[in-house]
Amino acid sequence: MSQRIPGVYELCSVYIYKTKEMSDAGENSGGSGFIVRFPLERNIEEYQLYVVTNRHVIERMANPVLRINDISNKFRSLETNKLRWVINDVDDLAVYPLTIPEEEFQIACVPVERFVTPHLMNSLNIGPGDDVFMVGRFVSHEGTQKNTPSVRFGNISMLAEETTQNAFGQAQETFLVEMRSIPGYSGSPVFVILDPTLPRPRGSDNPEEAGPTYVSPNPILTSSSSELGMYAQGIHGPWLLGIDWTHIHNYLPILNKKGSSQNLDDHVEGQWVESHTGMSGVIPAWKIRQLLDIDELASQRAKEDAKISKQKAEEIAAQL
Repeated sequence: MSQRIPGVYELCSVYIYKTKEMSDAGENSGGSGFIVRFPLERNIEEYQLYVVTNRHVIERMANPVLRINDISNKFRSLETNKLRWVINDVDDLAVYPLTIPEEEFQIACVPVERFVTPHLMNSLNIGPGDDVFMVGRFVSHEGTQKNTPSVRFGNISMLAEETTQNAFGQAQETFLVEMRSIPGYSGSPVFVILDPTLPRPRGSDNPEEAGPTYVSPNPILTSSSSELGMYAQGIHGPWLLGIDWTHIHNYLPILNKKGSSQNLDDHVEGQWVESHTGMSGVIPAWKIRQLLDIDELASQRAKEDAKISKQKAEEIAAQL
């Protein structure tokens, strides 16, 4: 299925670097991330933003630096406090509560309401063959004056029914997606799009009421449903399938000149070449949601929620 991807999708992507100097220079290092919006419980019109990436992207960084485009169409390098990053001991995930003057930046965000869940996967019959796209850093052509994320395309190859060991020695729940990922794309959001010509069973999640796929906190970036077309909302997505975390390799023997792979005597002993299989690993979106729901982050949102409610009450009292 061929579809145009609206530019607003690029605005949820951020670049992550080890230092501000490396960010300013656009060095070929680091990885990708994206911005997620989590509504507060009582004041649902308010929200907390988070940057989501892989744990392995920021693991060895002192204070990871985010590179985000501002409204002047240039990038800004924002140093983060490593102590505020929250990681998962099992999954290759990390999140950072993002507090910035939103009116100064070109950002869009992925609402948690658009994350796939196991039930949603079942109710919409999402599976092998469904189209996906990923937005992130192509480090060989990422933009020097501003972030210019690239979009890659593919299809679900295998559901998250098997695990693959991650860099931390843990069994990582993961989708396999027929889509090339290379260093730099780690931490990129991966979306699934459902073919609108195919019937989909409906479930109790009532996905059509989940709201728009993107709600930009910056009013100047709000896009109308007519502009986004099928990407604006609805049952066919896009839904956040998850986050790119690895690419699967194959290891092939090195052969002598004019050697045959069938003849073991022609193999150069102990030497192999790494081959890209074209298969990427994607951590399911529900694993990101589990991390966002931990007590530490839930407590932070609850405090902000209570603060806003108190301010509203004081404003009402002052008017009486």
